[in-house]
Amino acid sequence: MPRPLPRVSLFWRTFLLIAGLLGFCLLVSLQLVRALDRAPPEQQLAWEIASVINLTRSALISTQGDRRVQLLDELAREEDVRVAPLEPTDQVAPLPSPSADALQQHLRAIVGPATRVVGRLNGDAGLWTSFEIEGDHYWLGLGLQRLDRRLGRPWWLLAGLAMILSVLGGLTLSRLVNRPLAQLATALGRVGSGTPAPDLPEDGPSELAELNRRFNRMARDLAALESDRAVALAGISHDIRTPLTRLRMEIELSGLTEDEKASMNDDIDRIDRIVAKFVEYGRSGVAERGGPPPEPVDVTLLLESVCDGYRAQVDEGHLTIERTIEPGLRWIGEPLDLARMTSNLLENALRYGHAPEMPAQVVLQARARRDRDGIELRLRDHGPGVPDDQIERLLRPFARLDTARSEHGGSGLGLAIVNRLALRYGGSCRLANASGGGLEVVLDLPSARTAARLAARPAEPR
Repeated sequence: MPRPLPRVSLFWRTFLLIAGLLGFCLLVSLQLVRALDRAPPEQQLAWEIASVINLTRSALISTQGDRRVQLLDELAREEDVRVAPLEPTDQVAPLPSPSADALQQHLRAIVGPATRVVGRLNGDAGLWTSFEIEGDHYWLGLGLQRLDRRLGRPWWLLAGLAMILSVLGGLTLSRLVNRPLAQLATALGRVGSGTPAPDLPEDGPSELAELNRRFNRMARDLAALESDRAVALAGISHDIRTPLTRLRMEIELSGLTEDEKASMNDDIDRIDRIVAKFVEYGRSGVAERGGPPPEPVDVTLLLESVCDGYRAQVDEGHLTIERTIEPGLRWIGEPLDLARMTSNLLENALRYGHAPEMPAQVVLQARARRDRDGIELRLRDHGPGVPDDQIERLLRPFARLDTARSEHGGSGLGLAIVNRLALRYGGSCRLANASGGGLEVVLDLPSARTAARLAARPAEPR
C-alpha cells in the first residue's frame, strides 16, 4: 500500500501559489523583453558610441579655428564627451568589463578595424575609443555610466533578484492572508484545552468577520455553560451531602448491628466519593479567571507530601510506592493541580493496579522535560494491565472496561481529570502497557508560563 503524501498547510499552499504566480509572470516578462530586444547589449552600446563618434567628427570638421576649441569645451561640459589626440606614448589600461572584447569587435565592424577600446587613458578613467579624423588619430572619452547602464548587471542577476523579491512578497501576502485563520486556530486550541480564549477581531473581510463573530459567541456560550455546570455540580454536591450526613446520624442512632452499620456507612462513603469526583471533574475543565497565579513548585517536596497521604495503605500492606525523583526538580504552576493529578494516579493504581492477593506496587518517577521547561511524571503499576484497544477509552469521562470496576467504588473520572488538567497546561497524558506487565501513565507537563505563551502566540505554519 503506497504511503500517503504529506499534507501541506494552508499557509504554505497559499505561499506556493502566490510565489509561483509571481515567478511565472516574471519569467514571461523577461522572455518578452529579450524577444523584443534581440540585439545584445554590447552591440547596442557599440551603436551608441559609433553615433557619438560620427557626430563629433562631423562637428569638428565643420568647425574652424577658435570655434573648435569652444565646441570641445561645450561637449566636455554639457555631454561628458572628451576628445584627446592619440599619441604613441599614451598609457592605457583595459576596460574593466568582461564584455570589453565583444564591444571592441562590434566597434571595429562599425567604426574601423583599427579601433581600440580602453578603460583608462593616462590615468583618466572613462570609456575611451580611438577614431580617425582626416588621417589624424584621436581618443573619444565617454563617462563610465554608459557602460554600467548597458553592461553593468547581467540579466540573470536581475532576474534572480526579482525572484527573491517575489518570494518575499509571496511570503508576506501569505502571512497576511492566513493570519486570521492562524488566530482562529490558536483560539480553538485554547478553548479545547479549557483556557479562556480572547475575543477575535470582528472586522476585516466579511466572511472572516462573520466567522470570528460566531466563534466569539460560541466561546462565550461555552464559558457560561462551564460556569453554570460548576455551580450546578456544587449545588448538587451540597444537596446530596446534607442528607448523607443525616443518614449517617440516623444509622448510628438505629438499632442495627455493627456490621450492618459499617456496610451502610461504606455505601454512603462511596456515594460521597463519587459526588466529590463529579465536582472535581467539573472544576478541572476550565481555568478560573482571576484564579491564583502560577508559582514555582518544589516537585520533590510536593510528591513526597502526596505519597505520605497514603501512609495508612502502605502500613496496612495494601500499597508499596517506589519513588525516583530528580533532585532540585522545579515546576511553575498551581501546586493543587499537580497534587490532584498525582493523587488521582495513585488512587487509580491502588484500586486497579494490583494482582490478586498482592499489594499494589507503584513506581513513581519524576524528571525535567528534555527542554528543561516543565516536568515529566511516570507512574507504573504491576496490575493486569489494559487491552491495547481499550487504552484510549480510559481517558474519557465515565469510561469503564468492565462492570467489575464499579465494585471498587470508582466513578470513571480519575484519569479523565488528570487528562483535562494536563491539557490546561498544554501537556498530555499518555497510557501504555508496560513491558513487564501493568499500566504505565506518562504525564507531560510544561510550565504554566510556557503554556500561556504558546496559547497567546498565533499558530505557526507547518
